[in-house]
Amino acid sequence: MKLQILVSMLLFVGVPASLRAEAPGGTLPEYRGEEKAAAAVSERNLLASDRFWPYQVALTSAVPAKAGSPPLEAGSVGVLIRVESNGAARIDFGRDGLLAVPVDKTDLVDRANRVRRGELEKIAPNLLLAIGPRLVDSAADTLRPLPFPEVSAARGVLGVFADPNSKELATLATELAPLREPDGVFTILFPLGEHPDAEVREKLRALKWTVPFVYDHLAEAYTKSLTDEGGTLPVLLLQTRDGRVLFQSSGKTGVMPELRAAIDAAFPHAPAQAVRAPKANPE
Repeated sequence: MKLQILVSMLLFVGVPASLRAEAPGGTLPEYRGEEKAAAAVSERNLLASDRFWPYQVALTSAVPAKAGSPPLEAGSVGVLIRVESNGAARIDFGRDGLLAVPVDKTDLVDRANRVRRGELEKIAPNLLLAIGPRLVDSAADTLRPLPFPEVSAARGVLGVFADPNSKELATLATELAPLREPDGVFTILFPLGEHPDAEVREKLRALKWTVPFVYDHLAEAYTKSLTDEGGTLPVLLLQTRDGRVLFQSSGKTGVMPELRAAIDAAFPHAPAQAVRAPKANPE
């Protein structure tokens, strides 16, 4: 059920702009997805062309579905989660499951070129739009959503998938504290387990690590879509604004040197607009 909620939430990006403006977190900042002068998108450069990835893709050939289900037919539409480093497209087909599909069995390249030419609307980077309107501001004095414009300045997203009450999260909070500096990376907690939002907020404030976090009722579904099944927890996942994976670490501490190197390699220059840093001590 929660995975179906996530799919419905991601498909939200296809509704008319007048309705999108009523989304939790506020209206969407102006964004231009087209870049006509850029090189044409192909399977060869698709991974590096994530700024042109469309929100949804359709199958052009039938593909196997999850066990016990009939194949998905050509024309089936799903939400593009990302293109993996091996070239497969990670697509969420709702009730038919989360599948890794060969790109040549989809219209992904065609749609990406339509985004590049301005023929297909793209109103915000994929990952920011999918997650941004569903965040809680742990630095606020009251339990409230984080305004989407505060997310839109991010050049990258560091997802921390962990149980708020675990010792591992307390250690990670200390290790990741240097990322409070405005280097353009937006850190987000995906709280695992059943934890009321107010409890998660208070835990983060007690740790003096007031990063935004995903609403509890959506965290499990996001985790299933964004991380690999059966991985060791906690998981750190550094992604671009559109969801391309830059760095991933599962189940270990002492990761900061590797993570810092990945951030510096991906975002070598200071961002034009600094991302809001968590407050050192909100109390």
